[in-house]
Amino acid sequence: MIKEFSQEVVEQLKYYVYRLIDPRNGQTFYVGKGKGNRIFQHVQCTIDYYDGVEETSDVDPNKLRIINEILNEGLEVIHIIQRWNLTEKEAFEVESALLDAYQGLSNLQRGHHSEYGVTNAEMLQKRFSMKEYEEPKDFKYLIIKVRWWRLEELFQKYPDSYRYEATRWCWKITPRSIKEYPYVFSVTDGIVKEVYKIEKWFKVLDGTRYAFEGGVAEEDIRKKYINTRIPKKYCKKGMAFPVLFSKN
Repeated sequence: MIKEFSQEVVEQLKYYVYRLIDPRNGQTFYVGKGKGNRIFQHVQCTIDYYDGVEETSDVDPNKLRIINEILNEGLEVIHIIQRWNLTEKEAFEVESALLDAYQGLSNLQRGHHSEYGVTNAEMLQKRFSMKEYEEPKDFKYLIIKVRWWRLEELFQKYPDSYRYEATRWCWKITPRSIKEYPYVFSVTDGIVKEVYKIEKWFKVLDGTRYAFEGGVAEEDIRKKYINTRIPKKYCKKGMAFPVLFSKN
């Protein structure tokens, strides 16, 4: 089985979307996009990681575990090019579609524009029938966008507080005064799902990121904003960062 493409092939492929398949059961366990020899780098990364050559917080533990199990059984990962000769933008879109189609993947990230992915028809109708909230006049707030995969991941560990845990931890921001920004709107798919009141911010991960402690906001605030859509001004191009400060 080949370990890399020749330069001639690389030049012809351009951007592509690929799948990694477990030879033990024939199941796709990872979907990715890239160019060059990106498709083959996961196996080498796994070897380096388990040999102690590479230590990084960016690795995907689920993917590495599966690849390591395959290699330990004397087998090889099956590499499939799903679509090639793509622009980078096209590769993003194809990858997102495959991530939706292959449920149960080891991917931690769900792909570009995953908020436009697989959705129950009734939920979609409900989502777009919700009205945008009016900007509060008496307080400022943060919007923190929480992905479904993160909620699902934390539900097993924190069944009673998984949204709170997913919302509060941990963000690469410089916190502003809680007197100026006392509230956090926890948002998923553009809908406010909960409102928290911040008690304090603290540094985590060697001081490179921040998390907050707090609790649910006052009931009158929660009733006013939960299950409302965030205004369109927070959904414009360039506002994809998961933490946004209100502009009221």
